[in-house]
Amino acid sequence: MLDKAHHHRYIPGLDGLRAFAVLAVIAYHLDFDWADGGFIGVDIFFVLSGYLITSIVLPAYGNDMTLNFRSFWIRRMRRIVPAASLMIIATVIWVVLFKPDMLHTVRGDAVFSLLYVSNWWFIFHDLSYFDSFGSPSPLKNLWSLAIEEQFYIIWPIVLLAGMYICKKRTRLAAAVLVLALCSAVLMSVLYVPGGDPSRVYYGTDTRSFELLLGCALALVWPMKRLSSNRLPSRLKRAMHGTELAAFVILILCIHFVDEYVPFLYHGGMLLISIIAAVLIACVSHPSSFLGHLLSWKPLRWVGTRSYGIYLWHYPVIVLSTPVQEIGNPVYWHAAVKVAATLILAELSYRFLEQPIRKDGFTPFVRRVFLNRIVEWKTSSTISRMTTGLLFAALIIFAGGLSGIAGAPKQQQSMPAQSHQQASASFDKEGKQAAAAKEEPGKQTKSKKEKKGNSRQKTMSSIKEKEVLAIGDSVMLDIAPNLRRTFSHVTIDGKVGRQVSEALQLTAQYASFNQPDKAVIIELGTNGYFTDGQMDALLDAFSKARIYLVNTRVPRQWEKKVNESLREQAHNRRNVTLVDWHSEALEHPEYFASDGVHLVPKGAEALTALIVEAMK
Repeated sequence: MLDKAHHHRYIPGLDGLRAFAVLAVIAYHLDFDWADGGFIGVDIFFVLSGYLITSIVLPAYGNDMTLNFRSFWIRRMRRIVPAASLMIIATVIWVVLFKPDMLHTVRGDAVFSLLYVSNWWFIFHDLSYFDSFGSPSPLKNLWSLAIEEQFYIIWPIVLLAGMYICKKRTRLAAAVLVLALCSAVLMSVLYVPGGDPSRVYYGTDTRSFELLLGCALALVWPMKRLSSNRLPSRLKRAMHGTELAAFVILILCIHFVDEYVPFLYHGGMLLISIIAAVLIACVSHPSSFLGHLLSWKPLRWVGTRSYGIYLWHYPVIVLSTPVQEIGNPVYWHAAVKVAATLILAELSYRFLEQPIRKDGFTPFVRRVFLNRIVEWKTSSTISRMTTGLLFAALIIFAGGLSGIAGAPKQQQSMPAQSHQQASASFDKEGKQAAAAKEEPGKQTKSKKEKKGNSRQKTMSSIKEKEVLAIGDSVMLDIAPNLRRTFSHVTIDGKVGRQVSEALQLTAQYASFNQPDKAVIIELGTNGYFTDGQMDALLDAFSKARIYLVNTRVPRQWEKKVNESLREQAHNRRNVTLVDWHSEALEHPEYFASDGVHLVPKGAEALTALIVEAMK
């Protein structure tokens, strides 16, 4: 029965590995340059979860497995639901009180997170894990929890049926590996290079291979049967070298891998998960050298609280990070956020998670809520205040979910709305500026004006140039300014446009591929692109003069996009880089609240920078 199997061998090194994984994820979400691949910490968690959950339900010997499903699922609920529910409730309350403009987003995320299907909610609502504007949802990290919970519901049934059909564990392990391979192949098939990888990143079907690898490992390398007495010294040395190599490879992946490398979705993530499985197998063995190092007490402390740390770190980071700081972390700010995360995780672990895991839901609810109500008259003032605050918090939470506490419409900052409002104000401001220039006054020719004659001639030649401008919503922001600057300009801007979409326009604008034409390309705001895609776009205008505008977008892909654009400008004679990024860094006032789209002053500055590059 499950109740007996639950008491499996405790392996402190695995807690250290949990700490390593969760710290990698935190570093990634804090936007540290040295942790571009920190998201692979989730891969490690998935493989480890598959290994542990299968080890728990498998008998130490033999194939006769009896499983009390009800007991198993209750244990999983005790482990997962309380801490996650507390975090969701606290986040919604914070948003209602201090970030009401986010409530329209958080409301749906909270409901589907409580149902443990938020990963599919994000997929069907096109919410990218990587590409989002304004403040991202503080509940977005719960996608991985949804996948695990869905897996916990299905896997025990599959395992029981598999043990009955396959008879031998080795056969079942082979079948599980085939399923894992199918999941990885599906990820490869569904991934579109240069596009948003969120469908394959969020999908239960495309991420199950990581959990299944852990399950297969448990079938052939059960922790309950591992003993240091059975391993010859020669094999011990081989294991030490293997675990060290696997650990180093994962560290290198955290530093060098990023989420837009196509190889990651064409087998790379599978390879990383296999390496993680090898590391887990080694650390699980009593003779593991690395396992002893990972058993360091501070790492074990983080590891035992890694679930709560993972839950709390993302809302803490999202709700406390100004838009302008995204992608440009301040280390002392990061230290404060990490400290806050650890405190919240410890409070959750000590006063919520452990009591419920030990005593169950009913005694906890009775002690925290029911007894307080019954003993209201005889309880102390502090106890009454605490009870009142608890019920007030639940009322605020319910109001936030129901829509009673509504998000102010005027504070919503969707990209399309931002650039439309900006464009309207650009037109108004442009007319005012033109009127000011035409205003008669007492003017006399000066030496300064004479020196400006050559500048005026240059501007006149630029103004008469035939220009094509291709871009995304930032291009729409500067469109009115471009029309006032150039007499013959064709502007093709679209909200959310990627380079892959811009490639479809090249045939339409083939007439601009001439030496006397100018092409302005402003792309990369919405995510990364492959070198091949940018090469194809620039090749389509190889005879024209191209002005390539780099990007200022407070997101993780900004650096990679700008490096690619800089390299293209360096390698092509007909391409000039317009360094908007350097200019914009010094002027946060150029941007709307989302830190991406431009206010009138910013649109003027970007237009002036483009004109300057053309001189």
